[in-house]
Amino acid sequence: MNNAISAGHEITLQVAKEILLDGGNAFDAAVAAHFAMFITEPCMASAGGNGFALTKAYGEKVVYYDFFSQTPNSKKIEEPDFFPIVVDFGNETEEFHIGLGAAAVPGSIAGILEIHERYGRIPIRQLIQPACDLANNGVILNNFQAYDIFLLESIFKQDKRGKEIFFNDKGVKVEGDIIAMPQMADFLDFISVEGRRGFYEGEIAQNIVKDSKERGGFLRMSDFENYRVNNNPPLNFTYQDKKVFVPNGPNNGGLNLAIFLGLLEQGKSGIPASIKKTQRIVKEAITSMQQMDELHPGHNYKVVSGPKAHHGTSHFNILDKHGNTISLTSSIGEGCGYFIPGTDMQLNNMLGELFLLPGGKHSWDPNVRMQSMMTPTIITDRQGKVEFIAGSGGASRIPFAIGQVIDQLYNKSLSLKDAVEFPRYHYQNDKFQVEKGADWKGSKEDAILWDNKSLYFGGVHAVFNANKSLEATGDKRRFGVSEIF
Repeated sequence: MNNAISAGHEITLQVAKEILLDGGNAFDAAVAAHFAMFITEPCMASAGGNGFALTKAYGEKVVYYDFFSQTPNSKKIEEPDFFPIVVDFGNETEEFHIGLGAAAVPGSIAGILEIHERYGRIPIRQLIQPACDLANNGVILNNFQAYDIFLLESIFKQDKRGKEIFFNDKGVKVEGDIIAMPQMADFLDFISVEGRRGFYEGEIAQNIVKDSKERGGFLRMSDFENYRVNNNPPLNFTYQDKKVFVPNGPNNGGLNLAIFLGLLEQGKSGIPASIKKTQRIVKEAITSMQQMDELHPGHNYKVVSGPKAHHGTSHFNILDKHGNTISLTSSIGEGCGYFIPGTDMQLNNMLGELFLLPGGKHSWDPNVRMQSMMTPTIITDRQGKVEFIAGSGGASRIPFAIGQVIDQLYNKSLSLKDAVEFPRYHYQNDKFQVEKGADWKGSKEDAILWDNKSLYFGGVHAVFNANKSLEATGDKRRFGVSEIF
């Protein structure tokens, strides 16, 4: 069997490929690729960010790594560093809140080091080297990353170090410009020696907490010292005689995908109506569990409440020639505008999305794992062989984008490339969102008909290993890339 990778950036993919060619396994490649994302995809990944991963070593069970953000232990601050910024998307604007008062406990370093500790064959020092080289030499901004930086310009300019990295004398950097992060290289070298403790118990956390106390943030040393990667069993359910593995609670993405695919399999309604019905069902825990009991008897979904966060995401999949598999999604939200001293890494703003906090700003519960719609996915056949690996960016659209690809792949028997490129639907703000080319049969008054293929509808990067063929594809909506070798 060959190796297969699909990812959100060509250099992220190249770093993973080089590790595989040097004798590493899929998990070694994932560790190196995730560190590389800190500079190749800085709007979606950072030491100040978080994520989810599903792993499957050949012949073993699927393991779920939840290294998403945890809310701080205390909310006792008189004047939090917490303020709104408006992001202009062209045809609409959206308000987010940033500042140290918007930062939750980051999990990326803990998560990626734990994956390496369990599965890695290559020393961590060797795996950080590609990212260190990129950080020192710089990376040329491609169209997609330049666009994201342009959208988030008002956040990057909040910190002196952010200005130094992402701006030049002409303003915010654009496609073709180079970004370099030399402090990131020193930081990763430090982490390769000191490990998790160097971040969560040593000077990195101490610097964040010092600034947090002085400037109105909620984070304290106990938040870092007590952070743990959750290893709950993944949510698993049967679909078309296959076994589907997705994140378990408090993550909501896996729940949405399970209900959506279950409704489609019933065959009572099409994709648009099933999306709308799924969204209605998951608003209430009781109806969610009732529907799960009906659609997937014996399911293992774990109901856990928590505030939601789901912006600024990227994803990659790796399947190595030995059958080892990893599907990993990461995020920093939009970033809070604070760069961790000596790292060139921006801290997340996971507490800054007020539309996800019905009680208003700072209404989150202390010391709970936050919810997310990020949905790394693995599907196996009855013998446990991995057939499908996928994930997506795209906020609330993530599970529905993945579900529509699965439907096209397994029900319509399309190739993986055609399934990913197939026009999609979504339902938001009381309207069906209809991508260009979709066969919309409903009322025009109920829909917004898009005249283009858009990143709004997600970016599903996937690998398909079935029917005696191996396919990989990156979603062009988000400049995805893929390679089999």
